[in-house]
Amino acid sequence: MPEDFDVIVVGAGMAGSAAAIRLAQARANVLLVERSPEAGAKNLSGGVLWGHDLDRILPRWTDEMPLERHVVRKRFGLLSAEGAVSIDLEDERWRRAPYGAHTVLRARTDAWLAHEAETAGATVVSGVPVEKLLWEGTTVRGIVQDGAEMRAPVTIVADGANSRLSLGTPIRPDARLDGAATELGIKEVYALSSRTIEERFHLGPNEGHAEEWVAGIFPEGIMAGGFLYTNRDTLSLGLIVNIGSLFGNRTASHDLIERFKLHPAIQSRLAGAELVEYGAKLISSGWASRPRAFSGAGWMIAGDAAGFVFSNGIVIQGMNYAIRSGLEAAETALAADAAHDASAARLREYDRRLEASGILGDFRDFARIDRVKWNPRIYTAYPALAVELFHAMMSEDSQPKRTVRKIFQEVRKRSGVSTTTLLHDGADVARYL
Repeated sequence: MPEDFDVIVVGAGMAGSAAAIRLAQARANVLLVERSPEAGAKNLSGGVLWGHDLDRILPRWTDEMPLERHVVRKRFGLLSAEGAVSIDLEDERWRRAPYGAHTVLRARTDAWLAHEAETAGATVVSGVPVEKLLWEGTTVRGIVQDGAEMRAPVTIVADGANSRLSLGTPIRPDARLDGAATELGIKEVYALSSRTIEERFHLGPNEGHAEEWVAGIFPEGIMAGGFLYTNRDTLSLGLIVNIGSLFGNRTASHDLIERFKLHPAIQSRLAGAELVEYGAKLISSGWASRPRAFSGAGWMIAGDAAGFVFSNGIVIQGMNYAIRSGLEAAETALAADAAHDASAARLREYDRRLEASGILGDFRDFARIDRVKWNPRIYTAYPALAVELFHAMMSEDSQPKRTVRKIFQEVRKRSGVSTTTLLHDGADVARYL
């Protein structure tokens, strides 16, 4: 049967839109289909975008994309029930154009990227929840919606972490996400004036602050990391929760976010702010969440759908991998179109591009990061140990002074962490982080 398009891209997130823009710029007949009423409408993600890959298709993106603030300070810290320990990085290079990273709200950036795809010549259709991929044996020939078929030699699957199109198919034979490789993202957005944000966080106009926390504040053993980002006139705040640590636990997700934002280190930042948005989403991350393959006859999978979200507990990155993988999928599709060959062998060029771009190498190098990231002691003993250590070092109690070594040994013993365990965990950090 004749094809309706050269390429069909499912999902107008950053991976899908980047792919569609590149394809349209090369004069390919591309369909970009999005299930939301408009691109970004249901996207609760946001955070920090290191968008250097966008230079390949949109050289003026930093001037034209609806960015929030360019980040001039990043903070990482540990929260215990009663305190917090953190380190800040401020770098003058981040204050000079073209800047390094930007805070973004995905509802705005995704809509803009989809518009750029349409401007470049892509056919963009929103409000269409694709029913399934059109399989003919082991080959994908397009998509099916309400019984109607839309055909293309190549289909790029970029429908997000909970990829309905790939689950239960030859791409991902298991019809369920792997709980060990799935996290729950909970996010709230608070309105706060630009002036107040700049005064409160000691920022200049358009400057931004980003912070991530190990949230050692849940006695139920729930493992979670927290984040707070400054936008133009809002704050993004939330948690990334290990799904496995919720199993058998009756604590509701809204209780977790309430406890996080009521912590003294966080609460003061929200004074006078008004909650304007909240929600939750699944995040499929790390090497363990990858599909059986990244390409096959007539198809490729990109972005969150492919598990290209990286987090080591200090940084969270997914948008850059989404854009890069979408572009590599587009380049592969263009080569397949030129050769009139969308076979599995031809589309394996995508895997080679993922390798050359560094994406697969990154995830292989950190394949065992979950051994560190989801070590329960990181969320129980160590935040309290760190807070108590610095409290003892920095407080005056009219007692004889002690060396740091003695203070550390006293605090370690009170924490219940043996020297052997501490050394073992330290070795894991050095080996896998």
